[in-house]
Amino acid sequence: MQGKTVSYEELVPGYEFPRISYELSESLVSKYVRAVDGASDGFVPPLAITACAIATMAGSISLPPDTVAIHASQDLGFFKQIPIGAMVECQIRVAQKIARGKMGMLILELDILDQDRERVQSGKATIALPPQE
Repeated sequence: MQGKTVSYEELVPGYEFPRISYELSESLVSKYVRAVDGASDGFVPPLAITACAIATMAGSISLPPDTVAIHASQDLGFFKQIPIGAMVECQIRVAQKIARGKMGMLILELDILDQDRERVQSGKATIALPPQE
């Protein structure tokens, strides 16, 4: 899942992160369900798919040590349920890069497809980054 990293400064509107594919394994889903005190009915909770995509993307941004990105908001469409164990492919693009003082924000466009290339989710997510030194 992890590839080349890019610095925050290199991210510009239109930048596309490399497509990533990953399995929504029982282990991954169980960790998510425990973290949110939820339940699973054999399908992956939709926000678990989003969280995994954003976490994987965040791992490809080179940030200073101890920097934490905050998932501030999202506006997503969910199109179909995905069974645990399925593979998905995610494409994330920078729609906007906003500076508020030293605070940075990225508005990302997400498009997530299942193994049959059918749309699972799409929409936008906002990521806030602490002040950049």
